[in-house]
Amino acid sequence: MKYKLVLFDADGTLFDFDTAELEAFKKTFKQFGVTENLKQLHKEYEIINMAIWRDFEQKKITSEKLRIERFRKFFSKENLQLDPEVISPIYLKYLSEGTYLLPGAKEIVSFLFGKCELALATNGIADVQNPRFVNSDIAGYFQHTFISEEIGHPKPNPEFFEHIFEKLPHKDSTIIIGDNLTSDIKGGNDFGIDTCWFNPNKRHNKSGIIPTYEIDDLAKLKKIIE
Repeated sequence: MKYKLVLFDADGTLFDFDTAELEAFKKTFKQFGVTENLKQLHKEYEIINMAIWRDFEQKKITSEKLRIERFRKFFSKENLQLDPEVISPIYLKYLSEGTYLLPGAKEIVSFLFGKCELALATNGIADVQNPRFVNSDIAGYFQHTFISEEIGHPKPNPEFFEHIFEKLPHKDSTIIIGDNLTSDIKGGNDFGIDTCWFNPNKRHNKSGIIPTYEIDDLAKLKKIIE
């Protein structure tokens, strides 16, 4: 095998986070009596949430503050009389139950299992990501799990990758696969490991961040990694 260690991003690469997030959002707000226009409200929430996560990647906000701040901003914008500190843990619980996988995810990790070491390398909240991963159909294929909140540094920061390679001596034969150019690909490029951009929607890359490889189907990893 060309690589001894394969780092997989979680959400948007192996896990269908969009479905998990929408379902968690609906369940949470229905519990508090908000039942109308949930899809539109979710779209507005997503805009705020994505901006907050970009701040997190740049270390402008902690994961602890992120949990509350995104709902505080969202409730303020939509004039919803709800308490972010009450909503957040309920939403996170529902989100932690969303183990939906993207097409081809189980097939590719089962194919690679035993041929190289597999590790999950994700930005996220530990009490969401851990149960989602442990209860998923792919947990048994992975030897390692690295979650930014537990490490104390998010991708693309070098400290995230330093933590991994303090534990695993495979830097010269590692590849990271992810859907996010700014966290997965830039983080890997900056740290000197090979990168593979998972781009199923065939988005045009205007970022200036150049991956080692680009794929639109997880099955195409077979040729790259072999």
